[in-house]
Amino acid sequence: MKLVRRVILFLFIACIASSWAQQADKNYDDLKKEIALIRAQLDSLKTLQRSAPVGVDDELETLAESIEKRLKELEQKIDAIARSTALVVFNPRLTAFLNVAARRDDHPVLDEEGGFDISNRPYLRSIELDFRAPVDPYAEAILILAVEDEAGEGFAVEPEEAYGILKRLPILESAPLGMKVRVGKFRSPLGVNNKLHMHDMPWTTRPLVVSRLFGTEHGDFFESGHAPVGVDFDFFLPTVIPGSTFEMNLDVVRGGELRVSQEHEGGRVGYIGHVNLSADWRNEHLVVLGASAYRERGESLTDLFGVDFTYKWSPTENRAARSFVAGGEWYTAKHEYNEPGGEPVIQKPSGWFAYAQYQLSYWWYVGARYDWVKEPYDDRLVTKAWSGYFSYYTTEFLRLRAGIDHRRSDIPGFEKLTSVNVEINFVFGSHPVEPYWVNR
Repeated sequence: MKLVRRVILFLFIACIASSWAQQADKNYDDLKKEIALIRAQLDSLKTLQRSAPVGVDDELETLAESIEKRLKELEQKIDAIARSTALVVFNPRLTAFLNVAARRDDHPVLDEEGGFDISNRPYLRSIELDFRAPVDPYAEAILILAVEDEAGEGFAVEPEEAYGILKRLPILESAPLGMKVRVGKFRSPLGVNNKLHMHDMPWTTRPLVVSRLFGTEHGDFFESGHAPVGVDFDFFLPTVIPGSTFEMNLDVVRGGELRVSQEHEGGRVGYIGHVNLSADWRNEHLVVLGASAYRERGESLTDLFGVDFTYKWSPTENRAARSFVAGGEWYTAKHEYNEPGGEPVIQKPSGWFAYAQYQLSYWWYVGARYDWVKEPYDDRLVTKAWSGYFSYYTTEFLRLRAGIDHRRSDIPGFEKLTSVNVEINFVFGSHPVEPYWVNR
């Protein structure tokens, strides 16, 4: 009986999928016919326009522009219908990311949360399953389910990101300022690195300022960053600089999840702003400037401000085998709270990192990074780190890397620590987006 029920359920789902696909095909054919009819009318108008009087000529030009706009809208609908067939609806696009890493340290290292020894061991650092599918012509949904290593003491399963994107509202003909709205759990737009997942970074570890100020449970060797629940408004601003793009994010998120404020969860709402100005010259030089701000108010007060910079050179000749990338991020924060006895406490952590990477050939990359950070729980403690790395990037589906890291720190466990890290990333499934540091 169980087998019969499963067969009946499968046939029922298949019938729905077939009906959905047939309806999508019908809508697709109807729209194509409408576009063909409008194109014929537009050709007729252009013929009349050439012989029309001056006043009528202006009216025909206005009408032609209106028709062109309608054609673009119809083409967008056709694209949405083509992507919303039964095959995609019942089988979202799936990509899996597998990150395996090992480290060799010159003295024992304890993780920051549980005090476990994490030195001289291999790790399955993370497994990410990335599901994406269009919901309808107005929205799409994204779920990134992560299985993350808990410093060798087991694994935790949680949504790394889970959100829907509203590309435009049904009541509006088009999105004002190209605005997109994300609702759910997502990596916040604080700088550049925080938005990257571990498998897309050019290094084996997170920058110290990101793991220390934004959030981590087991240190920068494992997953770190700020990924709150909230709503994000992403839109373009007018710009007067030719060839540039000016973008802005405004977020309202759940407070108390940023590392510099999570010890004192007085705030319940956090506000994030990020502006991003990018310019491209001669299709070879790309410069990106950004600024970020975070504010949280409640029993404790938290403010964070940062700037980021990215430069990328990729020559028009031999583009796939030569490139140069450099950049960095700087942040300063202020956290105010009262001790149980009523004594006010003010912490002012800050930090920055800078890096440079050169592409030696189609497959090989070499780079270096410098980190400097004041700890959020005690801004008198400073940690510095020098890092170098080699990356071997066969395709977007296989990425290998080796790096060496030396630290000087006021924290005893990290003073004069030298580590050698190696990692390999396997990517399988549909074609993912290339990381920003890859020049393909």
